[in-house]
Amino acid sequence: MTDGAGSLQISQFTLDGALVRRLTTGPTNHNFPSLSPDGRQLVFTGDEGGRSEIYRRDLRPGAPATRLTREPITATSPSWAPDGKSIVYSALVPGAAAYQIFVAHADGSSPAQLTHTTDAGNTQPVYSLDGRRIAYISGHEATAPGANGSAITMFVNRIWVMGADGSNPRPLTSGPRDAYPQWLGSETLFFAREDVARDTSAILSVGLGGQERSQSPEALRFIEPRPLPDGRSYGATIEESGGLHLVRISRADGALLNVSRPSDYLVHRLRLPATDGSAFTLAWIMSPAPAEKSGNAVLMVVIALALVAVLLIGSLGVVRLKKN
Repeated sequence: MTDGAGSLQISQFTLDGALVRRLTTGPTNHNFPSLSPDGRQLVFTGDEGGRSEIYRRDLRPGAPATRLTREPITATSPSWAPDGKSIVYSALVPGAAAYQIFVAHADGSSPAQLTHTTDAGNTQPVYSLDGRRIAYISGHEATAPGANGSAITMFVNRIWVMGADGSNPRPLTSGPRDAYPQWLGSETLFFAREDVARDTSAILSVGLGGQERSQSPEALRFIEPRPLPDGRSYGATIEESGGLHLVRISRADGALLNVSRPSDYLVHRLRLPATDGSAFTLAWIMSPAPAEKSGNAVLMVVIALALVAVLLIGSLGVVRLKKN
């Protein structure tokens, strides 16, 4: 559980809902967890000092957190490179109109700006599994259709992809409200799309050629997909009854997620203590199975971000970009 002050904290749970330990504490928010490829280190966003910055800590009990970015920039949504040698994140620098994508060494040194857009902001970057590309969302303010034929002003977000060095950026999805990109393999992305008129959001996949497929039940609110390495299921956040919960979704026919034929989907809610309030933003740790259970390939453990008293993400509005 959190400290009860309504702050966001990162915790580690097994899939049966047993708490392993709290990874962050205190009155300030800690969110956007991302695990290193070897499952031993965590980077995340922390709000100490009233400003969002990137932090890293070892998963060993009692390990301290090290700040990787410093003012005057504001930084968020970090993600590891597949070789564990670098991280990519979104940052707002003084005088800039919106967030841009940066890459740095794993210790935060030698930061380099990869995007330089003047008419849009960029955030939620994530490396492809082969390390050759970075997917992210790019958004700008626009007018879009709302409920009952009305017009609303909102941020329009699309998934973009570029080379790991920032080269050849291009849009991959049509929007208007796409967010939370995550790679399934090196040529397929999962993401969430919000339907503003129907007040729903669904998980889709898209290939590098732009072909999209539905990957979740309809008429619900799913966000933040996190595919498992086995390619047969993914974790996600669902909004229901005013709360946010973690679920695991798989095809009803048992096939791999990248199979093109249509399928229904099974949704299994992850059991977490009710005292933790809402939970969202998960990452998977893949641990070797005990010797006496060698029939199981892995034991899966989830890092969950728990929230007490307030909800921060009721919709894809979380991806809105700060502008001066």
